[in-house]
Amino acid sequence: MDHDSIREARIEDIPMIVEMIRAGSSEGVFHSRNLSLEEQREGFRKYVFENRPVGYQILVYQIGSTTVGYVDYRVRRGVGHILGIYVKRSYRRRGIGKRLIGRALDDFKKGGCHKTRLEVFAYNHGAMNFYKHFNFVQEGFLHEDEEKKDTVIMSKFLP
Repeated sequence: MDHDSIREARIEDIPMIVEMIRAGSSEGVFHSRNLSLEEQREGFRKYVFENRPVGYQILVYQIGSTTVGYVDYRVRRGVGHILGIYVKRSYRRRGIGKRLIGRALDDFKKGGCHKTRLEVFAYNHGAMNFYKHFNFVQEGFLHEDEEKKDTVIMSKFLP
């Protein structure tokens, strides 16, 4: 039987994470990037492993040796910012996303954060409903923001 785990991303995870980022972009849930696969892998490697911003973390979800999802976030001034979460389509609706968000929220609490927030495209109703299960509420709205798409800012206070 395969063992499920959440762990910090390693440099060898870059190809799989970039594949998920590209899949999320093609689904319209992430911002699209006009970079080649190699440019995106190299840029991501530099961002995460050479020039990692203070407070940035990326976790992967594994089933056995297969990486099926990730969450990345950054902590700044007491607020945990969820930057992205993705679960491969064939692994959705199994609670993996809930476990990834739960882990990020636990990390925020342990790190002394009083609040968490994220941004989601306004048309991504599935994601907004997912976040509402964790008691996120709409805090703001950005009309025709990045890529000229409406974006909802969601947040929740942490106990």
